[in-house]
Amino acid sequence: MIERRIVRRYAAALFSAASDANVVDDVESDLGLVGHTVESSPALREVIHSPVVDRSVKVKILQDIFAGKIQQVTSVFLKLLVDKNREEALALTKPEYVLLANQARGIVQAEVISAVPLSKEQQSRLVEKLNATTGKKIQLVEKVEPEISGGIIVRIGDTVIDGSIRGQLAALREQFLS
Repeated sequence: MIERRIVRRYAAALFSAASDANVVDDVESDLGLVGHTVESSPALREVIHSPVVDRSVKVKILQDIFAGKIQQVTSVFLKLLVDKNREEALALTKPEYVLLANQARGIVQAEVISAVPLSKEQQSRLVEKLNATTGKKIQLVEKVEPEISGGIIVRIGDTVIDGSIRGQLAALREQFLS
């Protein structure tokens, strides 16, 4: 398995090239298309990830499939991955690339964990408050975990705001034990 830091480097290089060519959104879309195509075709996935298939054959297959459908920057990136024997980074690059693109757009992802799904009104109020607090545009990623009993937990990067009943009970227990 390829290390995440290596994937981040490839994603950063791709983002830099896409920014220079002013095609950040197009490359993001291209990564989705390429990832979906490779993952939805077991035969293609097997050929791309096979150590037996010659690199030039892999590059030719990818060029034939995606000719005229993806940006030149993305095409060069795919060739680079194959040339460096990093084909497994292909599926992992898009999330890292999206993080970089969203940073450039001023968008921050906030993971919200709640015991029950939030209503649209609750989501919009939470986004409004988080936008005001962070000064950035917030994109919610909602997870439902009934074991937190109630309330919510919000994670933005390394910051965690624990407003769950489970968290409050744990804090109360710590106070009593002190």
